[in-house]
Amino acid sequence: MRPLQADGLEGRFEVRSADLQLKDGVYHLNAHLDLPVSDAVRRGLADGVPLALELDLDIERVRQLLPNSRVAELTQRYHLQYNAVSAHYVLRNDNSGQQESLSTIDAAIERLSDVRGLPVLDRALITADRRYEASVRAKIDYGSVPFSLRVLMFWVNEWHRESDWYTWTLQP
Repeated sequence: MRPLQADGLEGRFEVRSADLQLKDGVYHLNAHLDLPVSDAVRRGLADGVPLALELDLDIERVRQLLPNSRVAELTQRYHLQYNAVSAHYVLRNDNSGQQESLSTIDAAIERLSDVRGLPVLDRALITADRRYEASVRAKIDYGSVPFSLRVLMFWVNEWHRESDWYTWTLQP
């Protein structure tokens, strides 16, 4: 007999791809994530348990003899929660306050896993004759709920996950 175990946030969690595109003098982040959203997490979301996603972005100038120098650092936070009154999932950009209402959990998770056109860096901070590396990682928290409720949901053993850094060369 196997022990009873909920799958929480188990499974592959990674940044699958990322790039920066220059538009109107500003670099914009595009990233695609694999989110470990199991049936247990889907049920929890439908019952009002929140899901928080945080993206960390670092851009460094690569130097030969000296340590790399950081050009920019950004943390972008998103919050997904079901709203029972509207019967929609609300995805909020915590940095800007912008909200998006999505009718299904699949649409909400797809939208959360696909970051497009996020402005992150002014072109003036990058010099054309230098080499730069950009890195992004994601952190996810499921169930940012009071401790008393976590005690009741003790079988969900993974409340927080963090991906590895996804790094690429930025071509100015």
